[in-house]
Amino acid sequence: MLTKSGVIAELDKQLQTKLSYLTTNLQQAIYSRNSDTKSSAGDKFETSREMAQIEIHKIESEILKTQQFIYDLFSKVTQFIITDKGAFLISIPFGKLILNDEKIFCISKNAPITKHLINTKKKNSFLYNNIKYNIIDGYIK
Repeated sequence: MLTKSGVIAELDKQLQTKLSYLTTNLQQAIYSRNSDTKSSAGDKFETSREMAQIEIHKIESEILKTQQFIYDLFSKVTQFIITDKGAFLISIPFGKLILNDEKIFCISKNAPITKHLINTKKKNSFLYNNIKYNIIDGYIK
């Protein structure tokens, strides 16, 4: 049986793993950029360093985004709703998460389906994109 705390724990675990992976990639990119030696083809060297710097900025942005997701996961209201089509964790826009062979869709409060999820009582249903969803658990006011 899925629980809100179990889903949050798994999501945190995956975010921490991603953060560790990104940090390792950042360290490798910085090392690679710094160990690149200047050759007689100066333009090629500068282009290589600039490409490495672009990659470093991209990784740094991903790290900041992941850190913000972790912060938001624990500091903002998180709602958990189970339907017959899968569970929904309304918190951060992480995407699909698989836990105990069950699908959990981690979405933000601004996702289009959210208004249907939070306005439908337990054991009721709603139509979204011509698909009927039945609320099993997690009525939210």
